[in-house]
Amino acid sequence: MNGNATLKDVARKAGVSIATVSRVLNGSYNVSTEIQQRVSGAIDELGYYQNSIARSLKTRSTFTIAFVTFDISNSYTIMVAKAVEDLVREKKYNLLVCSTEGDPEREREYLKMLLGRNVDALVLHGTGLNGDCIEQISKKIPVVLLHRRYSIPGCDLVDSSNEKGMYELTKHLLLFGHRKIFLIKGDANTSTSNERLRGVRRAMQEYGVLLEEDYPFQYDGDFTEDSGYQAINYLCSLKEKPTAILAFNNSMALGALECLKGKKLTAPEDVSIASFNAIDHKDLMTVRPTVYSIDPKEIGMAVGRALLERLESEDREMATREFIVQGTLIPGNAVNIPPVG
Repeated sequence: MNGNATLKDVARKAGVSIATVSRVLNGSYNVSTEIQQRVSGAIDELGYYQNSIARSLKTRSTFTIAFVTFDISNSYTIMVAKAVEDLVREKKYNLLVCSTEGDPEREREYLKMLLGRNVDALVLHGTGLNGDCIEQISKKIPVVLLHRRYSIPGCDLVDSSNEKGMYELTKHLLLFGHRKIFLIKGDANTSTSNERLRGVRRAMQEYGVLLEEDYPFQYDGDFTEDSGYQAINYLCSLKEKPTAILAFNNSMALGALECLKGKKLTAPEDVSIASFNAIDHKDLMTVRPTVYSIDPKEIGMAVGRALLERLESEDREMATREFIVQGTLIPGNAVNIPPVG
């Protein structure tokens, strides 16, 4: 029938009721394997496909979950999104991914557009600047915040152990004798960057290093590779040179490594380097920074579970929940005692 078959045609072909076909299509567990196979065979033979528009009108659900991120080019984000998709697909939901490139206005436009398309839920890895818009959306659909903390009731948060991770990374550098640690910070508008900065400050204080506004070894990045690259250009302009670099995420660490290579500076001979979160294919790299690694699959599964629990719950007043995933410090070969002189 080349795609013109109806639900009734499938039911007749499979020798079951229309209700049974619907249960199979919706992933119901109350259908035997033999019936599922008959229905699936009839669907394939007749070329039947579900009309998603008609389905959404009937169920008031588009079976679509939006994933809005500020940087889809980051491999970590891609792996998180894949883990979310793998989990929600089991419940017949599709994942729609949008990248804002860190632009708050673009993010706001996406949020309004997605709400207009009647998405069923939202995952937001955002800029930190659209709290009012997110609060309005959260009153209509479930929202899970990824690595971004807002004071919005009913929005679940999935995050990594930011302060703990940066505390461990900073202490690792301090134990090697580094006191001039160049910080490539993230966007100050985000809770992620501020929490990681707290971890750095706590470790430094324990070793008598004060991290104040006039601390000379810091650069305000934005979590992108380009800002990591520009941070090294700034570092090279300083009269007094730091002995170690600590990047607030892996993208900025990659940018920093690229710039160091272009300037023929090596780690750890010229400067040590460490980063929050793992760098792809680190084992294949000649220079391997020490990292605090977070499992993106674990993060994505936590997001997916939070979404599905919200979507399947009849309790629309469910309290805000937090899911904090712990990481692991993995030493590399790019950290050593500070160079002499």
